[in-house]
Amino acid sequence: MGIIMKQEDGSEIVNYNNESFPSYIFDGYAYKGCTWERIPHYHEDVEIVYVYHGHMGYRVGGVDIELEKGDVLFVNSGVVHYSIAPPTKLVQYIICVLHPRILYSSFNVEMKAIKPIITDKSVTYIHFRNDEHDTPELQEIMSTMLDCTGSEFHITMNFFRIWNLIMNRYTDAYRTHMRRVGEDDEHSKLLKKMMLFIDGNYSNSITLNEIANAGGISISLCNQIFKKLTSKAPIEYVMHYRSRKVADLLMTSDMSMGEIASITGFSSASYMSEIFKKFYSMSPREYK
Repeated sequence: MGIIMKQEDGSEIVNYNNESFPSYIFDGYAYKGCTWERIPHYHEDVEIVYVYHGHMGYRVGGVDIELEKGDVLFVNSGVVHYSIAPPTKLVQYIICVLHPRILYSSFNVEMKAIKPIITDKSVTYIHFRNDEHDTPELQEIMSTMLDCTGSEFHITMNFFRIWNLIMNRYTDAYRTHMRRVGEDDEHSKLLKKMMLFIDGNYSNSITLNEIANAGGISISLCNQIFKKLTSKAPIEYVMHYRSRKVADLLMTSDMSMGEIASITGFSSASYMSEIFKKFYSMSPREYK
């Protein structure tokens, strides 16, 4: 957990349970400071999260969402998002990351039932609260999905059930509401350009001006977009990104601290340790 691989366009390469079928289903958990929380990312797949123990936050397209026990969240395709663990307690959840093409049973289904939703940039998420009439059915489906990881047929069947509930929520009134609170799609596109630049250059020295130039925007707008969509200033985002790369290398390589610092863009092992500890409340050596 925590290692995010990227496509050439900067979107996440989802680590599917089976390489031949585009679904990732996992019984997950998170706690404050774990390496897989607060990582802004996006993918073509839709994401559905069911919180069954504790509570957590999600930031989707710049909007903060509080998920209580029993809540289910649908995150639409291509939307920048990340999870936020609670400050003191462990949260447990079931997560399904599913590519919409699973539902493309015919051209008409794709064009009439799937594409209108996944291409609607005004609907970045749908929040099914635990006390709403259709949430119990979704809770049941999500719990069942854990037993389906080896059966493409049952995953597909349950995904159609989930999509039916999503379509029932997808009304003109809901879309109008989402246009008031959802992300600015142009800002999202600019953020993705700047994230892609950082992904390709984090091992080198990066300035705020270079990040802004990658998006073709001013420094002030660059700061505004990062704060809105990632809750971090651009350079803080870079430092967090580098620290995640450090965590990945600590778990997957035998390189020295100096070598890791060098290839992750830190000027020294001591500075790497200082920044790493800021995000993960422990030194790289303690983490390893």
